[in-house]
Amino acid sequence: MEKIGLYGGTFAPPHLGHVHAARAFLRAIPVDRLLVMPTFQPPHKAKAAGDTPEVRLEMCRAAFAGIPGVEVSDYEITKADVSYTVQTLRHLTAENREIYMLCGTDMFLTLEKWYQAEEIFRLAKIVCMSRTTEKEQEIAETHARYLRKFGQDCILLKEDPLEVSSTRIREAIRKGQSLAAYVPAEVEAILRRDGLYKGTES
Repeated sequence: MEKIGLYGGTFAPPHLGHVHAARAFLRAIPVDRLLVMPTFQPPHKAKAAGDTPEVRLEMCRAAFAGIPGVEVSDYEITKADVSYTVQTLRHLTAENREIYMLCGTDMFLTLEKWYQAEEIFRLAKIVCMSRTTEKEQEIAETHARYLRKFGQDCILLKEDPLEVSSTRIREAIRKGQSLAAYVPAEVEAILRRDGLYKGTES
């Protein structure tokens, strides 16, 4: 049985919190490979200002390079359409394959409201990596509700989160501050090269 992980998101930009979550996932879940898949455009929010899907893909390749077992996929970006998670899971589903989907806190807490949520829970095992210590009770309550509602005992990773905010990164960019505490050096080089997010507020 092949086991693959899926780690999707906007990644605008990919930061050290994302890298920490991927490493934690790989330590906890024995998958053959983890697919990091930046979206073309997520259905739940407008296109991120100040970047392009192609440069987010480039930044993801830079951020996750060198982590054994990680592959950065251009599947959703190549589709060039709004990215629904259930469609990607259908694409990845195959006989003798298990899919483990890695979620951050916000994704995990809202997953039941996503398009075709019941099918998402049927096609993938949900793995949550918390990005903050402030929502532990809410995560526990949501976990219990998903077990009742979808019949799935989701996996909650037992590692301390690395709290990094995209909003804080963009604020640092606007102020001309170092990004070393927030993003890998290779990602910072791309951000500086292209002058990304200098005029964005979120």
